[in-house]
Amino acid sequence: MNRPRPLRIFDQIYMKLPDMLLQAELTARWCDGKSVLFIGDGDAIALSMMHLASQDLIKGGKPSHATVLDFDERIVNSINHFARTYRLTDRIHAELYNVADPLPYEHWGRHDAFYTNPPWGASNQGESVCVFVERGIEGVKPAALGFIIIGDHPAFAWTHQVLHTTQSLTHGKGFIVAEMLHEFHRYHLDDSPELTSCCVVVKRRDATPCPYESKALDEERLVKFYAVVSLKTYIIEA
Repeated sequence: MNRPRPLRIFDQIYMKLPDMLLQAELTARWCDGKSVLFIGDGDAIALSMMHLASQDLIKGGKPSHATVLDFDERIVNSINHFARTYRLTDRIHAELYNVADPLPYEHWGRHDAFYTNPPWGASNQGESVCVFVERGIEGVKPAALGFIIIGDHPAFAWTHQVLHTTQSLTHGKGFIVAEMLHEFHRYHLDDSPELTSCCVVVKRRDATPCPYESKALDEERLVKFYAVVSLKTYIIEA
């Protein structure tokens, strides 16, 4: 009830409630005692996880902190309002951020894990997924976890290609797949109600810390990244 209504023009499509709870429990269990960086979080998994953990309703997992970076001011405000209302400001907060921009310096290599449910890349061969995942990787420590939510359905061939692209990207960054839950989530999606997503949990070990080098997306990647293009179009038309 706290989160704002989704805007399809921004590719905001929310997960159904039972699957949200399952995902919150899964993430909390993996991230016990860890700080988690969320690259976007319209689904409110971060809030669900931290609130339920604070009420001892999730057993075996209590993350130390969650930071949400999102371009939608409504989502940022709703998270921070909830945190103040339920006295969670020491455990979760949200900041405005667009993945087209460099990752803020204060988040570079700081967190123990990242989480993202990006635009799934049906129209750009997974480029939007890669951008969100890359920002998440920039924000975590050498020995880190990652949670990637992407389309996964046997009847949609593009989901297989995007999954392959995503796994190739994370493998190249030193991550291995630690757990994968196929067809794990359903969505409030009128035109494809059967479309599901998977949760890919990746783990990296023994990487070497590197100095800050985050960069803005170049024009070629911006063109491919339809969420950013849609945002620019929306602003121009408005």
